[in-house]
Amino acid sequence: MPKSILAFVAIFLVSVICFGQTSAALNTATTTPPNLATTMYQAATILSPHLYNGNRYHIYDSRSLDHQFFQTEEWAKGVIEYDGQRFEEVPMLYDIFKDQVVIQYKGHPGLIQLQSERVRAFSYIDHHFIRIESDRTAGVNLSTGFYDILYDGKTQVLARRTKLRQEQIEGDKVKVSFSSKDVFYIKKEGKYYSANTKNGVLSVFEDQKKALKKYLREQRLNYRKNTEVALVKLATYYDQIVRL
Repeated sequence: MPKSILAFVAIFLVSVICFGQTSAALNTATTTPPNLATTMYQAATILSPHLYNGNRYHIYDSRSLDHQFFQTEEWAKGVIEYDGQRFEEVPMLYDIFKDQVVIQYKGHPGLIQLQSERVRAFSYIDHHFIRIESDRTAGVNLSTGFYDILYDGKTQVLARRTKLRQEQIEGDKVKVSFSSKDVFYIKKEGKYYSANTKNGVLSVFEDQKKALKKYLREQRLNYRKNTEVALVKLATYYDQIVRL
């Protein structure tokens, strides 16, 4: 067989093989689940060292009667938005006395407290917290820190979760305890208002004050004894009324 024909056959076979490999690769890409890239990205970011570059956190007052964390001192997995990235399934605690998010990373010595100014938001034990910077022009001056979003509609209800540290001397020992203190706010039309009293809330919703007072009576809501539930219900009902 002439060499020119052999050369043509060889080139043809190589082309067929290459085309077959390219087609197989395209088919594989086509049949790959569309969320695979997202899954791989999330898996990578879970272990990203970017999240684990905060300062060491030390458990203080370990012999106190209570603890300084929000609701529980047991580790729970949460979601953190940090420096524009979303990290999921992160074991964490929220120290509400110091207003610090604490994380645990397998393989890292000790505990880490995240740099609060780089935390945009986090979700933890069925609560969603956002970071708010102090702004004197936005109504009541909220202190910079994390706020629990209790209701997020046309209006917004937030809680500032804090704990007070108390010392008591018994004999030659100092006993430490932590007591919870929650402060509530309403965000309406871009401004924040104090919402720690029934009259304060009704003044924020002045345009529907009569209807809200009637609603409180019908629902048998005691604002002073059950502030959080009553506040969320009032804000929800207010939004329903103004939409009519």
